[in-house]
Amino acid sequence: ETGSSGGDFVSFDAVQTPDGNRGERGALREHLRQFWIMAAPYFRESREGQCLFLGMVVLTLLNSAVRVYFSYLARDFWSALSDKNADRFYSIMARFVGSMLFLAPINVFYRYQRQKLAIAWRDWLTRTVLHLYFRNRVYYSLEREQQTAEPQSQPAHGLNVELGSDGYDYGQRSRGQVDNPDQRIAEDIRSFTEFSLSFFLTLVTSFIDLVAFSFILFSIMPELFFAIFAFASIGTVLTI
Repeated sequence: ETGSSGGDFVSFDAVQTPDGNRGERGALREHLRQFWIMAAPYFRESREGQCLFLGMVVLTLLNSAVRVYFSYLARDFWSALSDKNADRFYSIMARFVGSMLFLAPINVFYRYQRQKLAIAWRDWLTRTVLHLYFRNRVYYSLEREQQTAEPQSQPAHGLNVELGSDGYDYGQRSRGQVDNPDQRIAEDIRSFTEFSLSFFLTLVTSFIDLVAFSFILFSIMPELFFAIFAFASIGTVLTI
């Protein structure tokens, strides 16, 4: 569908070009632009959102640092077992217990901060969208469009309307009717905020872990690091 006159949305046909790759890049840029329009205002205008986001970034870095630290503990643990060094083994076990007591709560705070940011972002965005929905009287426009579409949506005499197993006419949406716009706004915002935050944190965490553990592997055995890097690169190119 073509978007509003304000230019916030673009039709799918508008990004199609004879060059398929160019059209895909244009569509990707447009999706990123629309995502920025929806996501950026909360973190620009809300002081609470800025503080929550900063805390989320700090806890993400600390959580990654904890994983790296425990990887060193695991290395020393297995080295002590392999060398059958009892004194070193008990020393590592004491460090492990102490680390669990003081560092494991970081992961708990990380999950708590993540959920708190998701809920605050969803609440702010829902209020903002509903404010625009009521202020611009969009519900009147939807009602008029539905009333206009109703005479056209009536099936011709003698034609049967295909219904779903639950008796609902799923073709009515294509005839201009919008079901439960308030519920759709709430659910779409929930999906948008949860998926966007999860995707962002997955990218950040994966990048941090890649850099951190690459340095660790390179410090242990550079030849193995380059071999794994070459294997992963070739596999990625062949998959694409």
